[in-house]
Amino acid sequence: MKLTSRADRRLAAVAALACCAILVPAVALAAPAGQRTPERLAAAPARPAATPSWKIVKTVRGGNNPAFTAVTATGRRTAWAFEATASAARIETPGAWRLSGSRWTRALFPGTAGEEVTSAASTSPDDVWAVVYNFYSSRTRVLSWDGRTWAVTRAFSGYPGEVVPLSPHDAWYFGSTSAWHYNARRWSRVPGAHGLADGSALSPDSIWAIGSTDVAHWNGRAWSRTSLAGLLPTCREHLCEPGLSSIYAQSPASVWAVGSGNRETIGGPVVLLHYNGHHWSRVALSSKAANPVRPVIPDGTAGLWIATHGFEFRPSAMLHYSGGHLRFAALPGIRDRVLLVTAVAAVPGLPRAIGVGETQPNKGTVGLNLRGVILTYGT
Repeated sequence: MKLTSRADRRLAAVAALACCAILVPAVALAAPAGQRTPERLAAAPARPAATPSWKIVKTVRGGNNPAFTAVTATGRRTAWAFEATASAARIETPGAWRLSGSRWTRALFPGTAGEEVTSAASTSPDDVWAVVYNFYSSRTRVLSWDGRTWAVTRAFSGYPGEVVPLSPHDAWYFGSTSAWHYNARRWSRVPGAHGLADGSALSPDSIWAIGSTDVAHWNGRAWSRTSLAGLLPTCREHLCEPGLSSIYAQSPASVWAVGSGNRETIGGPVVLLHYNGHHWSRVALSSKAANPVRPVIPDGTAGLWIATHGFEFRPSAMLHYSGGHLRFAALPGIRDRVLLVTAVAAVPGLPRAIGVGETQPNKGTVGLNLRGVILTYGT
């Protein structure tokens, strides 16, 4: 199985820590920022509203290289973000942060040493899911939050996948070998879903997922697959392995998929594909973008956000799809540091988004002196 860049780097970090006490980070985002009297204020023309932009709203420092690895927005002013840390000797216990209103605070999370939260999803503040991978045991746990406590719903062998919840009693898990369905009592393996990864749900009878160069659709009874290999970018000057990275089902007649040429060392190009209820087509391509970060999310105004990976001392970037075009959106710049993005989440019902990741020095040893960051877009 081909791992995500985030998992690749964490696995490399385990080996590096063991032999030379150097941590390689999980992945992450980046790029671009006299007082009137009452009478004069009333007479002055109204100022235009500030243009929304990506801004860092939380920075976590520490000697244990904090970095955020996953995020989910559970409501308009509520969210969870998950933090990974590592010392010179080991990967430490993951932590969690909760957003309430405009304030992020630490929260209890039942992680264990060697684990990292690789993805998170939710349907409400009382229905939150986290996928947790242990680099020492190569085991994955799927945890759920019911508004009061976290509970382990099941442990899986192999590399981490993605959880797609529909309710506290209905969820899907796309693992390294198969897909599983949860019915509030137990997880059951679903036939015909081998090799599927990221997913998106419209209803219990309409689930979309990706696997390598295929998209798959669940109609409540069985999976059907369609190859999109012919729509993915190819490359001549670099070794590449075209594939799909994420999917977002907006409606029965509008499904989006993001793919990449996966060029060696530089990643990309990034392609955006669309299903109109009848067939798939390529709608946009960015030849300069690196590999996309999972997931692709709506921007709340008929557009999409796609974060891309950074490589070594090059920052991540943010792509915005609007009006039929993919364009780079400015991200905050930090002096002498590189901003990397791990994950993004759409805020339900608003043109807002949350991003998480890390910053690292722009020179020196990769993976040391990390700082965890949380970003937001919109007001």
